[in-house]
Amino acid sequence: MKWSVTRKLLHLLLWVIITTVFLFERRYLIQKAGLGHFAECATVRLTLIIALSYFNLFWLIPRYFSTKKYFTYSVLLVLSLCAYVGLQGLYDIYLYGFVIGAVSYRSSWYSFSYNFLTSLWYLAITIAFELSLDWFRQRNKIKSLQEELERDAAVLQNGGNTNEYIFLKSGTRKMKTSLSSINYIQGLKDYSIIYTDEEKIIVKGSLKMAEELFPTKAFLRVHKSYLVAESKIKHLQGNKLVLLNNECIPIGRSYKHFLQSA
Repeated sequence: MKWSVTRKLLHLLLWVIITTVFLFERRYLIQKAGLGHFAECATVRLTLIIALSYFNLFWLIPRYFSTKKYFTYSVLLVLSLCAYVGLQGLYDIYLYGFVIGAVSYRSSWYSFSYNFLTSLWYLAITIAFELSLDWFRQRNKIKSLQEELERDAAVLQNGGNTNEYIFLKSGTRKMKTSLSSINYIQGLKDYSIIYTDEEKIIVKGSLKMAEELFPTKAFLRVHKSYLVAESKIKHLQGNKLVLLNNECIPIGRSYKHFLQSA
């Protein structure tokens, strides 16, 4: 995954803050175990929590959580936390149980619950921070896309008494397209595919954004992913629209009643 410089700096700042809080919490180690063990403790723990956090961000979440494999994600999340806490517990046994001499810490279960909850907290902070950055970046991307679409992508114009046309920006080209040649438009997330009698044109912008650019009476929304030219409809057949060129377009359940009554 390629990150921008700003994204890298923000993550670095997050870990600087977390490190500062962690060091303040463990400052008593200087008195008990000396500066050497203090630095060693900070290095071991922070290395483990950073590894746990980015393992979740770049492996578990994209492969399991984002693909709705919630059970598998939950199991692997708990296992990764247990692995982290287990490694941290072994280091605690060494540092607190033998270096400092706290006999109670020589049991691996003594600080398990505390380490598990604090690790979960650090993990939650990191994931929340990354998701917030993703949301902010996505919102800016959509906003700039909308501005670009309004400015460049498609501008309705009147080419005369009868011939209406539209300029469509596809890649680096601006294509003059007759409205009467458009059969239907298919939405694919951040892009729309416009099917004409001669070709298909891919433009930036969701179907909702494209819908605002076309005459509402000439183009009908028949599905969450399809906008159809009314003049190109041949007939309705079950849950499909048959066009003049015999192509079939699915009809969404929420749009069927409207089409039948039209």
